[in-house]
Amino acid sequence: MGNVALCYPSMISSGVVKVLSTDGRMMIYTRAVKTAELMLEHPGQFLCNSCHLKIGQRISGVSADEELERGQFYFLLPMEMLYSVLTNEEMNCLNDKASKGHKQGSLNFSKIFPVLGDHFCLFPNSEAKALKVSSASDSQPSERYSRQRSWEPALETIVETPPRH
Repeated sequence: MGNVALCYPSMISSGVVKVLSTDGRMMIYTRAVKTAELMLEHPGQFLCNSCHLKIGQRISGVSADEELERGQFYFLLPMEMLYSVLTNEEMNCLNDKASKGHKQGSLNFSKIFPVLGDHFCLFPNSEAKALKVSSASDSQPSERYSRQRSWEPALETIVETPPRH
């Protein structure tokens, strides 16, 4: 079999939407829910689909007027992360929080997240951990994206003087 990037929504009950907040709380919605509704309940945070998270790429949010898709898993993240580049550390943190949130549930969610790259999965199961690709670059740990953050401008106060007549 080949390397394939997949989401496994069939592992999640197709009639529910699951949202994991930054504090590790799992919210399960059995009814249709819009992004704006959750953003009003959680000011200063945005929703992103777990299938769209990739290390080294910007984190995009779900549009406020969009209805969340049943069978999908979403993260509720702080606004500071919107459009920032996802680093290894941030992915590991999300992975840890999601793992803890899922342990409270009764299902095994180790197979429902996308494969990020050739051999990196958000929630790798024991088989995926055993799978290693040997190459010359494996001898030294890679910090390719670990220090990369999104660009932020240095904002300074602009002093204005009244116009002279």
